[in-house]
Amino acid sequence: MKVIYYILLAILLFGCAINTNKSINEKNVYDSLVNFLETTKKDSLKYEYCKNEIITRFPSSEKTYELANEEFYDKVYPIWRNDSSKVEVISKLIRKYPQTSWRRTMYQYLTYSLDNLGRIEELKEILQEFREAFPQDYKPFSQSARYMNRNDIEPKQALEFARQAHTMSFNYPKLDYFPPMEWKLEERSAPVKTAALLADILIKQDNYEEAEKILTAVIKNNKLGIDDETTLGACYYFLAKAYEGMNRKKEAVQTAVQSLIAGDSRNYYTPLADSLLRKIIGYKDLSEDEYIDFVRTQAGYKDVIFSDVTEEYGLENVGAGRIAWGDYDNDGFVDMLLNGSRLFKNEKGKRFIDVTQEAFTDTIRGNGGLWGDFDNDGDLDIVTKDPESIWLNKNGIFTRVSGNNAIENNEVTTEGIGIGDVNNDGFLDIYFANYEVWKQTHSEPEEDSFFKGIGDGKFYDITDRADLLPKDGKKRAGRGVNMGDFDNDGDLDIFVSNYRLQDNFLWVNDGTGHFENRALELCVAGDEVEGWWGHTIGSEWIDVDNDGDFDLITCNLAHPRYIDFSNKTRLYINENGKFVDRRKEAGIKFEETHSEPCWADFNNDGFLDLYINCVYEGRRSFLYMNNGDNTFREVSFLAGVRHFNGWGAACADFDNDGDMDFLAAGGKIQLFRNDTPKLKKWLEVKIIGKDHSDGIGTHLTLSNENVSLIREIQGGKGTTNQHSLIQHFGLGEYELPFELKIRFPDGEERKLEIKEINNRIRIIE
Repeated sequence: MKVIYYILLAILLFGCAINTNKSINEKNVYDSLVNFLETTKKDSLKYEYCKNEIITRFPSSEKTYELANEEFYDKVYPIWRNDSSKVEVISKLIRKYPQTSWRRTMYQYLTYSLDNLGRIEELKEILQEFREAFPQDYKPFSQSARYMNRNDIEPKQALEFARQAHTMSFNYPKLDYFPPMEWKLEERSAPVKTAALLADILIKQDNYEEAEKILTAVIKNNKLGIDDETTLGACYYFLAKAYEGMNRKKEAVQTAVQSLIAGDSRNYYTPLADSLLRKIIGYKDLSEDEYIDFVRTQAGYKDVIFSDVTEEYGLENVGAGRIAWGDYDNDGFVDMLLNGSRLFKNEKGKRFIDVTQEAFTDTIRGNGGLWGDFDNDGDLDIVTKDPESIWLNKNGIFTRVSGNNAIENNEVTTEGIGIGDVNNDGFLDIYFANYEVWKQTHSEPEEDSFFKGIGDGKFYDITDRADLLPKDGKKRAGRGVNMGDFDNDGDLDIFVSNYRLQDNFLWVNDGTGHFENRALELCVAGDEVEGWWGHTIGSEWIDVDNDGDFDLITCNLAHPRYIDFSNKTRLYINENGKFVDRRKEAGIKFEETHSEPCWADFNNDGFLDLYINCVYEGRRSFLYMNNGDNTFREVSFLAGVRHFNGWGAACADFDNDGDMDFLAAGGKIQLFRNDTPKLKKWLEVKIIGKDHSDGIGTHLTLSNENVSLIREIQGGKGTTNQHSLIQHFGLGEYELPFELKIRFPDGEERKLEIKEINNRIRIIE
C-alpha cells in the first residue's frame, strides 16, 4: 500500500513537471501538494509525507509558515512550563524549518527559555544566529540587548544593539504571511518598548540626558491607541529614573505618577514606579493614606475614591473566583456567597463573619452559586454549580434538596448560571451554561441545560422542549448566562456567552417559555472571521446611554497572536432593536484577558460606570467612569481599585450609605468600599414579590421630565456572579419629584410618586 501511494504521488509530481515554464511548474506542484495535503488529513502516513514534501521543496511558502506555526504550538503547549524540554523541541523545529519567517517566533521563545535556564553561552550563540537570520528586523537586536543587559554581558555591545533595535523599530520589513492586525499591534508598540529598553541601559551607564531625549520623543510621538494593550508605563518609569539621576525631583515625581496611572499589562513596571516614587518623596514619613492622597494631588484627581477594606472587614487571605450578594437573613444588610461554597454574614456593615459551617446542614461544595427564592417562602435560597444543587433556607439554615425532581450534579463543567421566571408562572427557572470536557488530545464542548421550576426547590429538565438547543446541532462551550428582558415585551430572554471562538446565543422568549436563537440576526453573536468568533467570558445587560433600552457588554479574551480572527470585547449599543459595537468610540481599551464586567453608578451622577476584571497573573482590572456622552474615562489606579488576576466581580451597597461598593474576586478577593466625598443624590429600591420574594425579573423605571433610568433585578450575571437584588439609582443633579414605574414578573404594573430621596424604599407586590 505504501509503495502504491508513493507511485501515485510521483505521477502527480511528474504531471506537474512536464510544464515547460518553471515558475508555472513550481506553482502547479505547490498547489497540487497543498490540495493533496488537505485530502490526506485522516491518513497520518500520507499527511506526513506530503507535509515534508512541502517543507522541503517550498521552505519559504505560506503553507510551510502555517505548518510551522501549527507544529510549534502543538509541541510546545504540552511542555509550556518546562524550559529544558522547550529548548530541545524548538531547536529541532528551527532546523526542520530553516527558511520560514515563523522562525522569528521560534527564536523568541528559544532565547526566553535559555535565559530562564541560565545557559548563557548557548544564549549568546542563538542570539547571534537570530540576528543573522533576520538582519533587517529590530526584534533580534532588541532580544540581544535585553538578555545581555539582564545578564551583564558586554555592556557596550548591549547598548549598541539597543540603539540599533530602537532605530530599526520605526521601519522594519514586514514578514511574509504574518497576520496583518497582529503585525500592526507590534508596529505601534515596537518604538515604545525599544525606547524603554534603550533608556534602561543608558541609565545604568549614567547617561541620563540621552535617556531623557529618547523617552520624551517616543512619548510625544507614540502611536498607541484604543486597540493597544501596550502602555507608556515603562517609558514613564525610566524617565522618572533619568530625572532622579539628574536631581530633577519635581519632574521625577510627576513622571513616576504617570507611570502608576498608565500601568502595564504584566504589572512589572508599576511596582517599580511605586517604589521609586516612595523613595523620592521620603515615604517613610507618610502614612498609606497620606501617600495615596499625595499621588492624587499630583495628578489633580477629583473623581471617585475607594478604600480596600478587605482586611478591616475580616476577609484577608480569602480566595474566591465568584461573588454573589444577597440578604439571606432579611436583616437589611447584604451578605456574600463566595464560590457558592462559603457564606459570610454582614454584621451591620461593619465586618463579615464566615458562617458556612453553622449555616449548612451538610458540607457545601461548589465553584459558584446564586441567590433566589426557590420555594417561594420569603427568604433567599442558593443554587450552586460543580456540583449542581439547590439549598433551601429555613431560618438561616440551608438544607440540600434531594429526591424526585431535585437538581443533581450534571457531572460536567458548568461555568454559568442564570435564574429567572421565564414563563411567569411564579417559579424560578434555571439555565446552566456548560463548558467542555477534555479528551486526551482535545476538548469537546458540552450541551447547555435548562430546568423549569415547579416549587419547593424542585425542577425538571425541559431544555429540548423549550427549544434551547442550537438548530445546527453543534454544542458550544458556555461561559456565562445573563437573563434580561432586552426587548421590553414582558418576558425574560437569555444571553449566553460562549468561549472557544464560538458564536454567542441570544435566546429570545416568545412569551410562553419557548425560545429562538436570534443572536446572529440581532448582531450579538460576535463577528465571524473565517469560521471563528470570540472567547466570550462574562457579559451583562445594562442601559449605558439612558435611552430606555438595554445595551449589552461581552467581555472577550483575545490573544494578540489570534487578534486577526478573535473578537475583542464588545460594547453593544441597542439601536432600534439591533446592536452595534461602540467599544472603540466609547474609549474602552482592548485588553487581552478581559473576564468579567461589573456595572454600577459609582458616583451617583445618573450614568452607569464599568469595572472590568482581567484574568491571568499580573493582569490588572479597569474602572471606567461614564462621561454621560457615550464615552468613558479610565481612573483605575487613582480610584484605588486595581485588582490582579481577576475573575468575578459584583456590586452592592454593603454598608447602606447610599453609594455602590463592590467585591473583586479571582485569587485573593478584595472588598472595595466607596468613600467618595460629597456624592450626589440617590435612591435604593427593594422589591418583595408575591411569589418568589427576591423580585428577580422586576423591571423598574425611575423618571422625571429630565431623565429616565431603568433597572432590572438580575438573577445572576457574567460567569455566575450576582449584584445585590436591591436596585440603586444615582440621581445626579436631577430634582424631585420622580415617578417610579414598576413592572412585576407576572405583568402587574404600578406607579409611585417619589417625594423623598437619599433613602431606601421597600415595595411589596
